Amino acid sequence: MTLNIHPQLAPFIAGAAQFPKVESVPVSTLRDLVRQATAFFPQVQLPIGAVSERTIAGPAGALRLRIYTPATGTPAPVVVYFHGGGWVVGDLDTQDMICRGLCHGAQSVVVSVDYRLAPEHPFPAAPDDCWTATLWAAAHAEEIGGSPGLLAVAGDSAGAVLAAGVALRAREAGGPALCAQLLLYGSCNYPSQETASMRELKDAPILSASDIHFFWRLYLADPEVSQHDPLASPARATSHAGLPPAFVQTAEIDPSRDDAERYGQLLVAAGVPVLMRRYMGMVHGFVSWLGLIDGAGAAIDDAGDWLKARFAAAAAER
Repeated sequence: MTLNIHPQLAPFIAGAAQFPKVESVPVSTLRDLVRQATAFFPQVQLPIGAVSERTIAGPAGALRLRIYTPATGTPAPVVVYFHGGGWVVGDLDTQDMICRGLCHGAQSVVVSVDYRLAPEHPFPAAPDDCWTATLWAAAHAEEIGGSPGLLAVAGDSAGAVLAAGVALRAREAGGPALCAQLLLYGSCNYPSQETASMRELKDAPILSASDIHFFWRLYLADPEVSQHDPLASPARATSHAGLPPAFVQTAEIDPSRDDAERYGQLLVAAGVPVLMRRYMGMVHGFVSWLGLIDGAGAAIDDAGDWLKARFAAAAAER
C-alpha cells in the first residue's frame, strides 16, 4: 500500500533506514545508536525555568529523575513522564525534548523517570520503578515546586503503556489521585492478535511489526503469562471504570496504531472522558522530532492545552 508520509519526515526516515535492524545488533549497541541519533539534533529551545536531577530510592536501588520546572513559576501542576524505547532503549536524554515541550506547554513541573530497562530488568521492573516515582512525586510535590493534588502521568510509546499501568495501579491503591493520563502512541496491549494496522503497516518506517515483537520478547520473560497482566497490557484490565481522563495520541503510519486507539475506545466504553487524535502523515515516534517537524509541535501544543484544561478543572473542584 502507498504510505502518505508527510514530506517533512523524509530526511528522518532516510536516516533511520541506515540503522541496522533492531534484532541484528547487541542491545548495548542499539542503545548507543539511539543515544547518538538523539545527540545529533539540537536541543529544543523553549523557555524552561530550571532543569535539575536527583536520585531517589527505587525498588531495587537508586532511581534517577530529571525535574523540569516551568518558567511561569511555581507552584505548578506535576506531570510524571515515562520515556519510550520498547522498555529496552531510551533514557532521560532521548525524550528530553518532549519533557521540555510539556513543561512549557502545560506550564507544569515534569518529572522524567529513568526506569530500569529490559532484558537485564524484565517486567515488572519498569512498572515498579514508574509507580515508585509517581508516589514520590505525589509526596514531594511542594518540595519540587509542584501543587499538591494536581498530578498527571504521561509517556510515549512504551512509556505510554507504563503511564496507563500507573493509572490502573493508582485506582486500585486508592491513590494518588490523578487528574489526567497523556498517552502518546502507546499500544497498551501485547500483540497476540494481528490488527489491521499491524498487518497493513508491518513494514512501516521507524517501527515495523517485527520491531514491536522484538521489544516485547525482551520485555516479558514469560509472555504466555505476563501478557495478560494489566501492568503489561492495560487493555486487558478487568475494568477501566474510574480511571483518569485520557488524551490518546496516535500516528497514522504506525503498526501499533489500532491497539492504541482501541485502548481509547475501551476507556470511552467504561465512561472515562477521552480525547483521541490521530496525526495524519506521521509515523511512530514523531513527537521526538519536536522543533524539527510541524506535526510534533502540533501534538505537543495539543497535549499542553489539554493538560492545562484538565488541571484547571481539577483545581476548580478542590
